[in-house]
Order: sequence, then C-alpha cells, then structure tokens
Amino acid sequence: MKNNKELKVVFSGGGTGGHYYPALSVLKYLNKYYNKLEIIYFTTKGRIEEKKLPTDFPKAKLISLNTKGLERPLYSVKNINKAFEVLSDMRKVEKIIKEFKPVFGFLTGGYVTVPVGLALKKQNIPFYLHEQNSTLGISNKVLSRWAKKVFVSYEETKLNDKFIFTGNPVRTPEKEIPRTYLRNFGIKDLNKRCILVFGGSLGSNEIDELMYKVYEKEKINNYIHITKNQEKFKQFPNVFTFEYIENLYELMAVSDGVVSRAGATTLAEIQFYDLSGILIPWKGAAENHQLKNALSLKKEGKIAVIDEEKVETDEFINFLNHIQPKNTEFIYTPKINKATENIINNIDEIL
Repeated sequence: MKNNKELKVVFSGGGTGGHYYPALSVLKYLNKYYNKLEIIYFTTKGRIEEKKLPTDFPKAKLISLNTKGLERPLYSVKNINKAFEVLSDMRKVEKIIKEFKPVFGFLTGGYVTVPVGLALKKQNIPFYLHEQNSTLGISNKVLSRWAKKVFVSYEETKLNDKFIFTGNPVRTPEKEIPRTYLRNFGIKDLNKRCILVFGGSLGSNEIDELMYKVYEKEKINNYIHITKNQEKFKQFPNVFTFEYIENLYELMAVSDGVVSRAGATTLAEIQFYDLSGILIPWKGAAENHQLKNALSLKKEGKIAVIDEEKVETDEFINFLNHIQPKNTEFIYTPKINKATENIINNIDEIL
C-alpha cells in the first residue's frame, strides 16, 4: 500500500552508468511506496542521466549543471576554472533547493554532486551518499565529511560508523524472463553455454582482440559480443555481435557467464544474477578502482581476474568451459534487490 505523505527529494549522480543506475534504482523503489513523490534530479550536461531520465523516470524534474571532472594531475591550473564552475553551480542549486524544500538529498557520485552536496549542507538539509567502487571517488571523498550516512558496496570501504555496507543497487527485470529470450539474439541451441562479452559503454579494442583469439580456438560455446567492430567477427558462427543492447541486464538474467571490464555496476549485476566470468580491469580507471573492485569480487570464487597484457588463451578458454550452463527450462523470476532495500531502510527521513 502506498504512503500518502508528501516526499520531496533531491537526487544527483552521473556522468556514467555506474553513478546513474544506483540512483535510478532508489528512485523507482521510492516511487512504488509514495503517491506524492516529487523529485529534482541535478544532471551532468549531455551525459547518460540527462539523456535517459526522461524515459526511465519521466516524473523527475531535470536540472542540468556545468560542473565537469577535474584535470589530471589535480594541481593543474585548468582546475582553477573548474572550481569557479562549482561555485557558480552551487549558487544556482541553492536557489532551487530553497524553493523546493526537500526532505533529504541522495547523491551517487560524479563531479555534478559536489555543488549539490555543498548547497544541501549550507541549508542544513541532510544528504546521503552511495559509493559504488571499493575506494571512494573524489566527489564522495569531499562530501563524506558532511553526509549523514555513506552507503558502500564493499565492506572494506567502511571508514567509520557513518559508513554502512549496503551493496550496489542494480537494474532488475520486473517480469519473468525464460531462457528462450536468448533466441531474440540469434541463439538457437539453448543447451549451449552462453557467454556475454562487453567492454563498457565505450567498447574495448583490447577485449575485441583478445576474444578474436579465443573465437579462433573455441567452438563449443555461444557468445553475445557487444562491439563497435561487428565486421571483425562475422566469420564465427557461434558469435553474435551487437553494437549496443539497451537492457543488457535482462540478458544477464538468463546467460551463464561474462567476459567484461570491472565497472562497479557490472560487478554488482554479476553478483545479483549469480554469474561466473572473467574480468579484465581497465587500467585507465581513476585510482585503479576497477582492479580493486575485481579483486574484491574474486574472493567469492566464481570470478577470474586477468591482466589484458598477460593473457594465456588456453587457460582463458578452460575457465569459460567450466562455467555451469543453465538448463533450457530456466526462467528468471523477479526478486528483491537487497542493496536498494538496505539503502531505503537506512534513510532516517523515510517512514
């Protein structure tokens, strides 16, 4: 039964799907239980949250900010101008928040959250952070001193009592999905192991090159490979290529394993759908967080972590061939996303 009490919340977080999708999961959860839910979402101009929110959550009011990421190294002179952008955006956010009067703020990382968090702090409005990676990002590191609570995806990220281990919210299908769903992607033999291959939102030439060597040797499994180089793999009848798949998480629900980078959302989805796989952390990730994420998940025993410069193709194939395939009658049934529920249960302003 829905709560008839009015609830106004400020959200911000984005630039990447890793920041955006946890916020979206919490938004959708709140929407299930509040009839009078009002949301202002401060977005990064031109990035994923600004593009997808109008479809994913039409009732949210979007306000775009100019704050951009810092240059490396952090002492770069160019960052002086970026500091002024933060101050300018902060004044804009302050005015909007003052009129809106939110009960609390929920911020999931990305530079856009800094002026939002500072504006909430200045007006004594409580706000909560969520950190997807095993190490705090720069924005969350800055804002954590004023946040009421910091929700984290890994136990080792907890620094003090303010930090609460909740896990990382992920997108989940709201309907049953049968194994036959794979046929929509060209796969005919559902008895064969199905491996998803993807390299993040920008793709990965390194993963493409590595998998080409695998496909030359390995003919047992089916592969659904997301790549910008579709022509490259046309000779392999067991490899089905796509430039983009909108609801990849639905495929994860009925597949058997993955080969991917080690972004926070991907890892959370691997855990949620109980998949095995091979992770190839991107070395360009800030603070090398992809490697740290992957090593944390490896402890659970179903994941191999590989350096893209030191791949033994036969060992790689051997790992894939030991993944247990689902049976043809398998049906994914919707289940509660515990991470989202944990977060909601720890927000003091939610009744």
